[in-house]
Amino acid sequence: MRPSLSIALLPLLACRPAPGGADAATCGFQAVAGATMVLSEFNTPGTTLSTPPAQLPSRLVARFVAGPARPAVVGRRGDSLEVGVDGGIPAGFTPGFGVLLADRAGTTRGVLIYDGSPILGAPVLGRLTVGDARLPLLGLAVDPVRVEDPRCPTFPDSTLR
Repeated sequence: MRPSLSIALLPLLACRPAPGGADAATCGFQAVAGATMVLSEFNTPGTTLSTPPAQLPSRLVARFVAGPARPAVVGRRGDSLEVGVDGGIPAGFTPGFGVLLADRAGTTRGVLIYDGSPILGAPVLGRLTVGDARLPLLGLAVDPVRVEDPRCPTFPDSTLR
Protein backbone atom coordinates (compact mmCIF):
# COMPACT_ATOMS: atom_id res chain seq x y z
CA MET A 1 0.00 0.00 0.00
CA ARG A 2 1.30 3.45 -0.84
CA PRO A 3 1.32 5.53 2.35
CA SER A 4 0.89 8.78 0.38
CA LEU A 5 -2.56 7.71 -0.83
CA SER A 6 -3.72 6.80 2.68
CA ILE A 7 -2.39 10.02 4.18
CA ALA A 8 -3.88 12.13 1.39
CA LEU A 9 -7.34 10.61 1.85
CA LEU A 10 -7.38 10.84 5.66
CA PRO A 11 -8.70 14.46 5.75
CA LEU A 12 -11.50 13.53 3.34
CA LEU A 13 -12.55 10.61 5.52
CA ALA A 14 -12.49 12.74 8.63
CA CYS A 15 -15.22 14.92 7.10
CA ARG A 16 -17.70 12.15 6.38
CA PRO A 17 -20.63 11.43 8.70
CA ALA A 18 -19.83 8.93 11.42
CA PRO A 19 -22.10 5.92 11.97
CA GLY A 20 -22.95 4.46 15.36
CA GLY A 21 -22.10 7.49 17.44
CA ALA A 22 -18.34 7.65 16.77
CA ASP A 23 -16.98 11.02 15.75
CA ALA A 24 -15.85 11.54 12.16
CA ALA A 25 -12.17 11.83 13.10
CA THR A 26 -12.27 8.44 14.84
CA CYS A 27 -13.83 6.76 11.80
CA GLY A 28 -11.44 8.50 9.40
CA PHE A 29 -8.44 7.34 11.39
CA GLN A 30 -9.93 3.84 11.70
CA ALA A 31 -10.34 3.55 7.92
CA VAL A 32 -6.60 3.94 7.41
CA ALA A 33 -5.25 2.34 10.60
CA GLY A 34 -7.53 -0.69 10.38
CA ALA A 35 -6.50 -1.45 6.80
CA THR A 36 -2.83 -1.16 7.77
CA MET A 37 -3.35 -3.48 10.76
CA VAL A 38 -5.01 -6.02 8.46
CA LEU A 39 -1.85 -6.22 6.35
CA SER A 40 0.28 -6.74 9.47
CA GLU A 41 -1.85 -9.81 10.30
CA PHE A 42 -0.13 -11.67 7.43
CA ASN A 43 2.83 -11.89 9.85
CA THR A 44 0.72 -13.51 12.59
CA PRO A 45 0.93 -17.31 12.53
CA GLY A 46 -2.35 -19.05 11.78
CA THR A 47 -4.17 -16.07 10.27
CA THR A 48 -3.42 -16.46 6.56
CA LEU A 49 -6.05 -18.50 4.71
CA SER A 50 -4.84 -21.07 2.21
CA THR A 51 -8.39 -22.03 1.19
CA PRO A 52 -11.61 -19.99 1.18
CA PRO A 53 -13.97 -20.34 4.17
CA ALA A 54 -16.35 -23.29 3.79
CA GLN A 55 -19.45 -21.10 4.07
CA LEU A 56 -19.57 -18.05 1.83
CA PRO A 57 -22.44 -15.63 1.34
CA SER A 58 -23.63 -14.95 -2.20
CA ARG A 59 -23.09 -11.22 -1.58
CA LEU A 60 -20.72 -9.30 0.65
CA VAL A 61 -19.26 -5.84 1.10
CA ALA A 62 -16.02 -4.81 -0.60
CA ARG A 63 -14.25 -1.66 0.60
CA PHE A 64 -11.55 0.27 -1.16
CA VAL A 65 -8.91 1.11 1.46
CA ALA A 66 -9.60 4.63 2.72
CA GLY A 67 -12.49 4.79 0.27
CA PRO A 68 -16.05 3.71 -0.42
CA ALA A 69 -17.75 0.41 0.34
CA ARG A 70 -19.49 -1.36 -2.54
CA PRO A 71 -21.63 -4.48 -2.86
CA ALA A 72 -19.94 -7.55 -4.33
CA VAL A 73 -21.10 -10.94 -5.59
CA VAL A 74 -19.37 -14.17 -4.61
CA GLY A 75 -18.99 -17.36 -6.60
CA ARG A 76 -16.66 -20.26 -7.21
CA ARG A 77 -14.82 -21.50 -10.27
CA GLY A 78 -13.65 -24.98 -9.35
CA ASP A 79 -11.54 -24.59 -6.21
CA SER A 80 -11.04 -20.88 -6.85
CA LEU A 81 -13.06 -18.10 -5.25
CA GLU A 82 -14.46 -15.38 -7.54
CA VAL A 83 -15.59 -11.99 -6.19
CA GLY A 84 -17.00 -9.29 -8.45
CA VAL A 85 -17.39 -5.73 -7.15
CA ASP A 86 -20.40 -3.72 -8.34
CA GLY A 87 -19.58 -0.22 -9.52
CA GLY A 88 -16.41 1.34 -10.81
CA ILE A 89 -13.05 2.12 -9.32
CA PRO A 90 -12.90 5.40 -7.36
CA ALA A 91 -11.01 8.23 -9.05
CA GLY A 92 -7.31 8.19 -8.23
CA PHE A 93 -7.33 4.61 -6.94
CA THR A 94 -5.35 1.87 -8.70
CA PRO A 95 -6.40 -1.50 -7.29
CA GLY A 96 -3.66 -4.08 -6.87
CA PHE A 97 -5.13 -6.93 -4.79
CA GLY A 98 -7.94 -7.85 -2.42
CA VAL A 99 -8.00 -9.44 1.02
CA LEU A 100 -10.99 -11.53 2.03
CA LEU A 101 -11.51 -11.14 5.77
CA ALA A 102 -13.14 -13.82 7.87
CA ASP A 103 -13.44 -13.95 11.63
CA ARG A 104 -11.92 -16.77 13.68
CA ALA A 105 -15.21 -18.72 13.50
CA GLY A 106 -14.98 -18.74 9.69
CA THR A 107 -17.71 -16.17 9.03
CA THR A 108 -16.81 -14.04 6.02
CA ARG A 109 -16.85 -10.33 6.86
CA GLY A 110 -15.94 -8.69 3.54
CA VAL A 111 -13.12 -7.80 1.16
CA LEU A 112 -10.62 -4.95 1.46
CA ILE A 113 -9.24 -3.68 -1.85
CA TYR A 114 -5.67 -2.37 -1.69
CA ASP A 115 -3.47 -0.56 -4.15
CA GLY A 116 0.07 -1.83 -4.67
CA SER A 117 1.45 -5.34 -4.93
CA PRO A 118 0.04 -8.38 -3.09
CA ILE A 119 1.75 -9.78 0.00
CA LEU A 120 4.70 -11.88 -1.13
CA GLY A 121 4.22 -15.57 -0.48
CA ALA A 122 0.57 -15.30 0.57
CA PRO A 123 -1.65 -17.99 -0.98
CA VAL A 124 -4.06 -16.75 -3.64
CA LEU A 125 -7.65 -17.86 -2.89
CA GLY A 126 -9.02 -16.69 -6.21
CA ARG A 127 -9.70 -13.55 -8.19
CA LEU A 128 -11.31 -10.19 -7.48
CA THR A 129 -12.86 -8.35 -10.41
CA VAL A 130 -13.13 -4.57 -10.06
CA GLY A 131 -14.08 -2.68 -13.21
CA ASP A 132 -11.77 -4.02 -15.92
CA ALA A 133 -9.16 -5.19 -13.40
CA ARG A 134 -8.84 -8.85 -12.40
CA LEU A 135 -6.79 -9.03 -9.21
CA PRO A 136 -5.41 -11.69 -6.87
CA LEU A 137 -7.56 -12.34 -3.82
CA LEU A 138 -5.78 -13.27 -0.58
CA GLY A 139 -7.42 -14.19 2.72
CA LEU A 140 -7.11 -13.76 6.47
CA ALA A 141 -8.97 -15.07 9.51
CA VAL A 142 -8.68 -12.39 12.18
CA ASP A 143 -10.37 -11.28 15.37
CA PRO A 144 -12.37 -8.23 14.18
CA VAL A 145 -11.62 -6.24 17.36
CA ARG A 146 -7.93 -6.26 16.38
CA VAL A 147 -8.59 -4.36 13.13
CA GLU A 148 -11.95 -2.60 13.45
CA ASP A 149 -13.71 -0.16 15.77
CA PRO A 150 -17.31 -1.46 16.11
CA ARG A 151 -18.59 2.13 15.95
CA CYS A 152 -17.03 2.50 12.48
CA PRO A 153 -17.87 -0.68 10.56
CA THR A 154 -15.49 -1.51 7.72
CA PHE A 155 -18.18 -3.57 6.01
CA PRO A 156 -21.53 -1.83 6.67
CA ASP A 157 -24.60 -4.02 6.06
CA SER A 158 -26.38 -1.02 4.56
CA THR A 159 -24.13 -1.36 1.49
CA LEU A 160 -25.98 -4.53 0.48
CA ARG A 161 -29.47 -2.99 0.59
